[in-house]
Amino acid sequence: MKTKKVIRIIILTLVIGFISVYSLYASGPAAVTARNIREKIVNQIYNKDDMENLPAEGTVVVLFTVTDEGKIEIKKMESTNDEAENFVTQKISAISAKDNVYPYHQYYRVKFQFDQN
Repeated sequence: MKTKKVIRIIILTLVIGFISVYSLYASGPAAVTARNIREKIVNQIYNKDDMENLPAEGTVVVLFTVTDEGKIEIKKMESTNDEAENFVTQKISAISAKDNVYPYHQYYRVKFQFDQN
């Protein structure tokens, strides 16, 4: 009788332990790749070699996904300035995410603010 209770407690503890470990593992990689793709895009937009071509002002919010081929597909874009929107569209379309592993078809949102005053 006591042996059955001890075995049940051990099994229950193992199941809870496995569930918690796997759920922590599952949430980690997606957060890391979202941060990586955001950094890659921000670095492409605010490239030090291309600072003179930055728009004078404006805000652009981009919602995009990464396709299976590694291309960035813009789903929605909101901007306060057409020049800033065109600049961001041109820069993002030149990015290739094929080298990296990302959760494909996941939505990413990035906001850019330009103010050179």
